[in-house]
Amino acid sequence: MAAPHRTPGDHTIVSVAAVLLSLLTGERRSGTGAARASALVRLLLGAEPREVAPLLGTATHWQVVHARPAERGARPEALAAAALGAALGSALVDAHGDVVRVLVPADREVTAQPGWTCGVSAPAEPHAWPTADAQAARALARAGATRAALVRHGSRTALSDLVPEADAAAHARALLAPLAEASGAAALTETLRTWLSLHGSWDRTAVALAVHRNTVRQRIGRCAVLLEADLDDPDVRMELWFALRQA
Repeated sequence: MAAPHRTPGDHTIVSVAAVLLSLLTGERRSGTGAARASALVRLLLGAEPREVAPLLGTATHWQVVHARPAERGARPEALAAAALGAALGSALVDAHGDVVRVLVPADREVTAQPGWTCGVSAPAEPHAWPTADAQAARALARAGATRAALVRHGSRTALSDLVPEADAAAHARALLAPLAEASGAAALTETLRTWLSLHGSWDRTAVALAVHRNTVRQRIGRCAVLLEADLDDPDVRMELWFALRQA
C-alpha cells in the first residue's frame, strides 16, 4: 500500500484488503462474528435453521447465491470469495470446490458481479434453505450453459438456449428431412406446427388453418408415417416442436 507507484493490480489488492478489514472490525464492534459462531455451534448440536436464523440478522427471508469464477477452470480463492460476499452485502460465505455460496438477505438486490457467473435462488425462509440451495445450483448451471453473468431461479430459459445454434439447426434439418422432401411439404410442416402449438386439437387447428378437420387428420397422419413417429408420445411432440422452432 505504501509503494511509490501503484499498478491496477495494486488497487485491486488494496480494495479487497479494505473490504476484509471493514468486515473484521465491524464484527468486533457489533458482535456479529460471535453471533454467527453461536449459530454454527447450535446447528452442529442439532438446532433447526429457523431457530438460529435470528442470530444472523433481522431478515425473515434469504436468497442463496451460487457463484463460479467466469474464467474457465479457475478455482475461487478465499480472498476473492470474501470480496464477493462483501460486494453482495453478506459475510455468510462458503467457498467449496469451484463454487462459492453466499447467503444474502432477500431485501438486498443481487446483481451481476464482474468476473463471476452467478445463480440466485428465490427468497426462502430458513426452513427452506436446502431447497433454495438447490435452486441456486440449477440457476448457476443455466447461467453457465447460456453464458449469462447471472440467472435467477424462475427466469425462463428456452431449451434452444441450452444447445449451440448450429447444432440445433442441424438436428432440426435431419429430423424434419422426410417432411421437407415430401410433396406438399409446406402444408404438412405448417399443419404439424399449428397442431402441436394447439396441443393436438383437431378442431382448433382446422379453424386456424381454415381447412376441414378431416384435412388436418389426413396431414397429421401423413406426417406420422413420413417421420416414422408416434405423435401421441409427448417426448416425440417435444422434440418435433423444438425442431420446428429452429426450422
